[in-house]
Amino acid sequence: MNRVFCVLAAFACVICSPAIAHNGEIHEAPHGGIMAPTKNAHLEIVLAPKGGVRIYVYDLKNVPLPASAASVLSVEIERAGQKTEYVTLRPDPTGTLWMGPSKPVPNPASVIRIGSVVRGVSGLIEIPRSKFPVYKVAKGK
Repeated sequence: MNRVFCVLAAFACVICSPAIAHNGEIHEAPHGGIMAPTKNAHLEIVLAPKGGVRIYVYDLKNVPLPASAASVLSVEIERAGQKTEYVTLRPDPTGTLWMGPSKPVPNPASVIRIGSVVRGVSGLIEIPRSKFPVYKVAKGK
């Protein structure tokens, strides 16, 4: 299902408009991830060191929006030499973000794709893992 959505979102972006606004700039984010623009919003994508993906939704002025501003968020993680992982995201119980389980993504050659529908507008973002912050590992672990 997620794969079908990502393909449809990509097709809609190609037909209707550029997939990434703001020349594809990626900005630092308040929750330790990165901010990536869509046509009508910013998404903060956080890759947790032990696995898991969290996505926060913001308007174009970086004002936080409730999770309900997005009707669909879908993530796929492409790792070199491995099967693509499709992450099922759901709004968290507080309604502030979307989250889903995944394997950790330490390899900088991996690619993260996010298909979204925010306030009725679809978008597709593709970000190399190398653009995300490096995991901080505590000493002795």
